[in-house]
Amino acid sequence: MRNNGIISGGSGNRITVSGVAMGENTSVTGTPATGPDSRESTESAQAPPGPEPEAWDLGAVTVLSVETRALIDALSRRGTQRKTVTARRERFREFRWVDAGRPVRVAVTQSLHPGQLSAGSAVAALRAAYAPRFLALVGIAGAVHPDLHLGDVVVAQEIVHYEPRKVTPEGIRRRGRSHPVAAEVQHAVNDFFTEHDEPWRLPWAGEHRALRGLVGSGEAVLADTDAAERAYLRGYNEKVLAVETEGAGLAEAVYAGPAHDRAPEPWLLVRGMSDAAGPDKDDRHHAVAARNAAEVFCALLPHLL
Repeated sequence: MRNNGIISGGSGNRITVSGVAMGENTSVTGTPATGPDSRESTESAQAPPGPEPEAWDLGAVTVLSVETRALIDALSRRGTQRKTVTARRERFREFRWVDAGRPVRVAVTQSLHPGQLSAGSAVAALRAAYAPRFLALVGIAGAVHPDLHLGDVVVAQEIVHYEPRKVTPEGIRRRGRSHPVAAEVQHAVNDFFTEHDEPWRLPWAGEHRALRGLVGSGEAVLADTDAAERAYLRGYNEKVLAVETEGAGLAEAVYAGPAHDRAPEPWLLVRGMSDAAGPDKDDRHHAVAARNAAEVFCALLPHLL
């Protein structure tokens, strides 16, 4: 029988992830939904797996620790948390709760490094362990549109990968690629903004808003308002709202490697604005931007399920 996720937990049990048994060296941590100050207890995992695998709704990737903490805090207020460590020392946080009588399962992992390649590897790890129906990248980004403010949140409807290029004696010729979200994600986002208004003024941070639009993605961290990448994105589409460094890796990993003989999973990108991608870029607004992105992501979940 194929196992698409963690199928058994508790004291004295053995955990199997995607057909790979994790025995004595696997640790599991259980936490009730009591928020960021809750304590964790460690259990051993040794007994045979249970009869049926769990269905995992969504796998979320973060990049920075501040993003991971914000997402853990937001999800912990909605359900129970468990931490797992695989034989390869990969870390996952599992969250479970019931919404309108329906069980909800979300798994979270942090990529090893910033950047497109590491984001793609994190997607592969989530697929192998949980085979989620949806994949998401949640965290911070730089605002490049004048209508955006620090703390605002962008829900991507399309990622513009601006990195592909040809270097010639006459200069650089950019060959950008577009990655639109799947129709079912767009329907869910439409429903979300129909219910909350657009832009949505965040109830926990009244001066900040959530809106949707295009997001540029490349390897370089932009800290120059005159950067050629920004000019290219303006020429590509004047409605590009933000830039970041992992979204194209998520989209390409999903497109290139369908998991478990299934069609590619729908994906979602949610980014809080932590800076203006200019010379004054710093870390002062990381926590606020990460928190707003995590909360907007959680508010979107009922529309995706």
